[in-house]
Amino acid sequence: MENCTEKNSSSTEKSNGSYAAGQGNPLYDMFVTQLSQLHTVCAKEALARGFGRADLVRSVGETWFVDPQYGRGSYWFYLMDGDTIVVSMDITYRRAVESAMETVPYLGFGLYEHAMPMYCSPECAASSCKLMGHDWDGGPYISSFEPDKRLSSASITIAPEAIRRYANALHCDEKKLRRAIGRLTTSEGAPGLPSALRGLDITYPAASVADSYYHAKVIECFALLASSIPEKVTSADAVNISDRDCVECLCSYIDDNLSSDLSTKTLCDIAHVSEGKMISAFRNVQGNTPQSYIRARRLEHGRRLLLDESRKISEIAKSAGYRNQGAFTDAFKRAYGTTPRAYRNRLRIE
Repeated sequence: MENCTEKNSSSTEKSNGSYAAGQGNPLYDMFVTQLSQLHTVCAKEALARGFGRADLVRSVGETWFVDPQYGRGSYWFYLMDGDTIVVSMDITYRRAVESAMETVPYLGFGLYEHAMPMYCSPECAASSCKLMGHDWDGGPYISSFEPDKRLSSASITIAPEAIRRYANALHCDEKKLRRAIGRLTTSEGAPGLPSALRGLDITYPAASVADSYYHAKVIECFALLASSIPEKVTSADAVNISDRDCVECLCSYIDDNLSSDLSTKTLCDIAHVSEGKMISAFRNVQGNTPQSYIRARRLEHGRRLLLDESRKISEIAKSAGYRNQGAFTDAFKRAYGTTPRAYRNRLRIE
């Protein structure tokens, strides 16, 4: 597929320096790979083939249009400073489509509307808030979309190392800002952030000011996110914040040690709290018990590893923290309605 950066090369070169055409940048390559698999075509090629809309092609970044054989709509993204991408998309597929790819680590947050939340987060799909945050370590990732479902979002994606620059610009703690992104999906949101993100959808700045506008927009969104982090602890909030800190500490440990001993006693020793206190904190913050959280994380980890066909299911079971393949198979079937082997075979066929 032809690269569509030629149309906007001058403005892209001004803002991206050595990443003038984007190619070779991990974030850029990840986006282009997924867009190619999802049957979208860059604007220059789409317009030459007679579809797409010239008035939707922005002055900077890249605009892609869905191939009419598969659906309709557009997808725009803009790489800034080599480590930040802003996105606006609104697409609908006529037939089921899927993307399976190897992703790089990234952090991201955005406003996901219409049917999009159902593909991103069960928690957000069931809530009134459509803000979601992602702290992704990279690895195999599969996206499957059903026909006749409108998918719309306005989001910001950054390389993990960029979080320090934004935290320094806002004079806030880097770790707290990162945690604020990760828990955005299950929090009550951040005041003003949905409107700020929606600006990525509706504003088409002129080429002469576009780069400055999008840089300012990213800082605005991060500032609103940072402002949602409590600065002072009042006596009324002390218990809840204590619970949140305890659970965040344990979740971080769990996510990094899925194959290790994660018994309730072990977790209590790590957090230096009683069993009752830990379970109560988890229920207050996560809405479930520590062991429920562990089961979900282990199964999701195992499901992702199944995308790598070079790995034996017995090895995946061990990596996911199960004592043997049989225990992993039983748990997987209860959660997903199919066995790990059948799931892998289905992916191979599709």
